[in-house]
Amino acid sequence: MQTNLEDHLERKRIVLQIHKDIEEFCKSEFAEDPRTHLGASIIGHDCKAYAWNTFRWLRFEEFSGRMLRLFNRGHEEEQRFVRWLVGAGFTVYETDPNTGKQFRIVGCNGHFGGSLDSIVYAPTKYNINEPLAWLGEFKTHNDNSFKKLQKSGVAASKPQHFRQMCSYGRAYGFKYGLYCAVNKNDDDLYFEIVPLDYRQADDLFRKADGIIQSQSQPPKIAQTETYFGCKMCDFKAICHRGEKPTKNCRSCKHATPAPDAKWHCGIYNDIIPVDFIPKGCDNWHPIINGGQ
Repeated sequence: MQTNLEDHLERKRIVLQIHKDIEEFCKSEFAEDPRTHLGASIIGHDCKAYAWNTFRWLRFEEFSGRMLRLFNRGHEEEQRFVRWLVGAGFTVYETDPNTGKQFRIVGCNGHFGGSLDSIVYAPTKYNINEPLAWLGEFKTHNDNSFKKLQKSGVAASKPQHFRQMCSYGRAYGFKYGLYCAVNKNDDDLYFEIVPLDYRQADDLFRKADGIIQSQSQPPKIAQTETYFGCKMCDFKAICHRGEKPTKNCRSCKHATPAPDAKWHCGIYNDIIPVDFIPKGCDNWHPIINGGQ
């Protein structure tokens, strides 16, 4: 039976179905596997427990189609920034011209790392003799976040972004980073040349090593989930209500990080096959909220 578009209820039904179908498409198109390493974008988080929870895969986050589109927009904005910078005379490298691969940092036996957005060289018209290369970082902001950024700068308004840049800069020897931001509401742009702090970067690498090696959850940022930073956190039920984590090898107390970004099982006394890690086995015992 064909749909009668003269009927406004049928039109509404089809529109709702279109929305539902696109949501499902976005979930399958933009979904990503859990990150296998502790990311440089995560290590700067104010809550050590959050970084540890993420690294140990205590919960697989399930994002709506809308959220996945937001994340994807962030990736797409990177190409816009590159196009704009090149158009203004900059030289921008998103990948290593010698290998064709992304510029990366790696540490803590391969369990910590991240990918640089770009390496940027300013045109001669700016008359900048030193340093020649900057770290290029591209971010999207909502209107409220963008206004705070304009008022206070990246280090004060987005310390997690600043710390991420410092860790990249330390690894590659950059003294400065070019922070590029866009307001998603009105396409306004913000640029800041950021002096990078190597001491913060060294602290982050030590912090990452401590989190990766820990077999117990580090201190939480708060002792109640009513705290602002906990209210919207995906781990609040695990941290504050004793909920068990998702079953997989990394959330098991018998698993420990091994060299070369691998995982060792204390039950079987062997390296865990990569394909098996997301599943766990019958001997799985949660590393948190599982009793003794």
